[in-house]
Amino acid sequence: MSNEITDPYEKILQNMREYPNDIPITNGKISEAFKEFVTLLFTPEEAEVAQHLTVRPQSVGMISKKLEKSREETQKVLEKMTEDGIIQDIGGFSYFIAMPHLLNMGFKYSKTFGRLGKKGAELYQQFFIKEKFYKRYESSDAGTPITRIVPINKSIDHQSVISNAEEIHGLIESCMGPVVITDCPCRNRTDLLEIRECKDKYPIQESCFQVGLFGKYFLRRGEGREVSRKEAHEIVDKLAKLGLVFTTENTESQMHQVICCCCECCCALLRGITRFEDKNENCTAKSNYISEVNQDLCKGCGLCEERCPFQAIIMKDEKSFVNTNKCYGCGVCAVTCPTEAIKLHRVERSHLYKTPIELMQKVYKENRNEK
Repeated sequence: MSNEITDPYEKILQNMREYPNDIPITNGKISEAFKEFVTLLFTPEEAEVAQHLTVRPQSVGMISKKLEKSREETQKVLEKMTEDGIIQDIGGFSYFIAMPHLLNMGFKYSKTFGRLGKKGAELYQQFFIKEKFYKRYESSDAGTPITRIVPINKSIDHQSVISNAEEIHGLIESCMGPVVITDCPCRNRTDLLEIRECKDKYPIQESCFQVGLFGKYFLRRGEGREVSRKEAHEIVDKLAKLGLVFTTENTESQMHQVICCCCECCCALLRGITRFEDKNENCTAKSNYISEVNQDLCKGCGLCEERCPFQAIIMKDEKSFVNTNKCYGCGVCAVTCPTEAIKLHRVERSHLYKTPIELMQKVYKENRNEK
């Protein structure tokens, strides 16, 4: 008897399993909540096409042969699915399924958001939080973080070494364009479920950067707003003062896709340490900086303690003290310190991977116990 998979949705799920992060698995089986999430994204007609896509980009010619359709007809179908945000492309030349992106694309791209709605957000809560997929979304089984904290220049001591790859303004200046600002998918999700803690504190609109190929993806489909580097720097300064934490892919490469502006209560990354009961200390890589307090300058106002998303700062005898083990080096504490008593100082403690390929190959092997 043949074990060949004939159900298109099952084939999509199996193909998605080739992602380094894998997909939500519960007790050795694919999460039922995630299965339902995928059926919300793909209509039966779209699933018939999507089952032939893999996590690696394939040309239109290759896909048309699998579908037994003309190149023109195949391109039209694929472009419609890409337009709706359920598959991804590289410049309209090749197409692939993108499991990790669907978790966020679904809540910041209007066409995909329309498909998922509140039901999709509820299913996400089930497989991502209750079934703990957040651990594999954030890091490998061996603890390799997929993203990292990026501090802001004004929070760093002037004597410390600063590279473009490790400071948010430098990252904005050196990343591949265009720079596109969109809504935050994480705050969109919690807002939809009416459980957002930061409703009166942080914005949803225009608080997530898509850059490079991902920025082009949004622009081609009339989503998001392209901003100049100058405006991007201004947005960064504004969001830093509000207390948001900047994260991006854990690589030195300029080929970034997303620069996130994260809060501790909604973020799919930070909540691994700030909210979830089963903590993931590797939810994101700590920056190569740690906060230090100049006790002579500290006036004991407590603002840094109030702003720290990681609860790494305590007040004692009307002075601030940093728990260096808890400090992720985001710089939120230093940005608004009225006396500049607290600053980030460089400490080499996190490894930055050269390229996304190097990083994801390591994650893939660690999640499958390969050497």
